[in-house]
Amino acid sequence: MSQKVKVDDLSKAILDCLEEYQGVTEEACKSGVLKTADDAVKELRSAHPAGSGKYGSWDEYDKSWKKRSATMKTKQTGILATVYNEKHYRLTHLLEKGHALVGGGRAQAFPHIAPVEQQCEENLIKNIRKNL
Repeated sequence: MSQKVKVDDLSKAILDCLEEYQGVTEEACKSGVLKTADDAVKELRSAHPAGSGKYGSWDEYDKSWKKRSATMKTKQTGILATVYNEKHYRLTHLLEKGHALVGGGRAQAFPHIAPVEQQCEENLIKNIRKNL
C-alpha cells in the first residue's frame, strides 16, 4: 500500500496504519487463544492412564472437560479462555497431585493436567504466529 502523504499528515498516516495493525493482531490473538483452548480440551479428554484398564473407567471425568471463553474489555483488549472440568472439578487436584488415604498412606498421583498446560503454552505462541 503506497500512498503519498504530506509531511504535516505523516503522524496521522502512521497512526492509521498502527490502528489497522492492532485490529489484525487482536483477531490473531483471539483465534490463537480459542484454538489452543480447543486443543487443550481434546488433549485432556485423552490424557490419562485409563487405556490400560488398570485404573477403571475415566469416561465421565473425560467427557466433562469444557472450554469457556470471554472477551475482556480493559485497557488492553484481550480474550480469556478457561479450560475446566464441569462435573468433576473436585477431582482434578486430587488426581493430579494424589491425596492422603483414610487408612494412612497416599493415593497414586496421575499428572495429566500439567503436561497439557506446558504443551498449551508452547502451542499458543505458535498459533498466534501462524495467524499473523
